[in-house]
Amino acid sequence: MIHKEQRRKLKEILGYHYTDGVLKILKENKITSRNGKPYGSSMIRNVFNGLNENEDIENAIIELFIRTQEDVKETQEIRNRILGI
Repeated sequence: MIHKEQRRKLKEILGYHYTDGVLKILKENKITSRNGKPYGSSMIRNVFNGLNENEDIENAIIELFIRTQEDVKETQEIRNRILGI
């Protein structure tokens, strides 16, 4: 379950438009609901907000967080290199 403090940190990096990224990761890992259908954006938001528990979706959110954090770091390094900082 994602707790309030974790949610704050996740939102800081992911922003408010994270569901598409999570859906992409779930699709990459071939993770579906019990009946074999892909999860919807509302389920992802419910897990993110602590209304539902789902370990697969939580792991996908964390994976998106890590990927996004790495992208931000890489972008900062490129900017610093270009600007000579």
